[in-house]
Amino acid sequence: MIHRRLPIRVMVAAILVLSAEGRVALMASGQATSAPAGARADGQDQHAQRQSDGDMASMPGMEMPGTKMPGVETPPSTPAAPEGLSAVSIGPAIQQRIGVTLGRAQVTPLVMRIRTVGIVKPNETTLAHVHLKTEGWVTKLFVSFTGQKVKAGDPLLAIYSPAFFGAQREFLVALQAAKVTPSPDQQTVVDAARLRLELWGVPKEEIESLEKTGKALTTLTLRSPIGGTVLEKKAFEGQYVTPQDELYLVADLSTVWVQAKVYEYELPHIELNMAVAVILPAFPGRELGGKVAFIDPTVEEPSRTVGVRIELPNDQNQLKPGMFANILISHTMGQGLTVPSSAVIRTGRRNIVYRVEGQDRFVPLLVVVSPSQFEDRFQVLQGLKAGDMVVTSANFLIDSESRLRAGESGMAGMPGMEGMQMGSAKPGSATKSGPPAKEAAPANKGKSP
Repeated sequence: MIHRRLPIRVMVAAILVLSAEGRVALMASGQATSAPAGARADGQDQHAQRQSDGDMASMPGMEMPGTKMPGVETPPSTPAAPEGLSAVSIGPAIQQRIGVTLGRAQVTPLVMRIRTVGIVKPNETTLAHVHLKTEGWVTKLFVSFTGQKVKAGDPLLAIYSPAFFGAQREFLVALQAAKVTPSPDQQTVVDAARLRLELWGVPKEEIESLEKTGKALTTLTLRSPIGGTVLEKKAFEGQYVTPQDELYLVADLSTVWVQAKVYEYELPHIELNMAVAVILPAFPGRELGGKVAFIDPTVEEPSRTVGVRIELPNDQNQLKPGMFANILISHTMGQGLTVPSSAVIRTGRRNIVYRVEGQDRFVPLLVVVSPSQFEDRFQVLQGLKAGDMVVTSANFLIDSESRLRAGESGMAGMPGMEGMQMGSAKPGSATKSGPPAKEAAPANKGKSP
């Protein structure tokens, strides 16, 4: 009987002990007291109330709008930092250690420079493809190798052509008939025979010589139509040639083309007759001036590029077809506020720069930049003003620190997180628990009650 009542007595004693501890805790916190009503004077109650109000006003998060607490200074308002970022303070020693460099936002000329490469080509408008207007056998070559210089009218080769010999005989017969029996019809025959020789390319001097001597030539001489350089020679002695065969390719290289390619997004900055600077590795340090002569009307789909033709003077014949060339096209677009491109952190969703305030404070700012990049600078459309100093190197390290600071401040602002240290528990905060079951085995194990 005694053993059965003992647990009930133990439970009642535990309840009384817990009640006593709770009452003491309430009295210590000031939320509940056992003092009777009217025990304190009115002056003491008002003083205690003011003291309690002051203590609550000084607590974090208890500032009331429209009120100013005695002794509390409101910090000056600053522009809100971008979401997820916070201002960072870094000492000069650490700045030097991580390699922080600064740049200035300033108004500069907006010059879009397009750099590309090209190959020197002959001017296609001054090329001459030499063909015969009859057929025959090559008997002699006057120009026997590629690269030889020729003038307009210089002989290239001579051929024996039965058709040419027959045309000469017809011309001589018509002349003789016109002398014997002059008539308009006979003169028409003479004119037709002379025109046939002219259309075959026989010089007027040779036709006059044929008319004076009355002796037909056995060979026809092919002459160069223009002065220039022989780029191709496809004829050789003894060859049978026809009008379809190309015998020589002659080019006037007094002007040359440089064939270049630019990307399609660069097309708005290129116009016809725009001045172009060309530098060739063959002539280092020497800049040649040319102009845009033509822009291809189509885009090459695999490379997304457009061909651009640049015309260069070549009076001294120093530019050779096939040479490599570096090309610079400059397009002036006025003036604007720019910063070094390394100062802008482009995330794809927003553009961020870190403005310097004082010596060790870096404030993140959202900026709007133009789509075009002007050499190594971006034009800033919104977010900065001329003279602002921005971080141009190690800004990614500063950005990482800014994100960590913003995350810590966001956690600290949560209810119940004041004064807590993330990742470490306060001393004595571990809750007490009973010993493990295996250590609390009853002493009378195996015995029946």
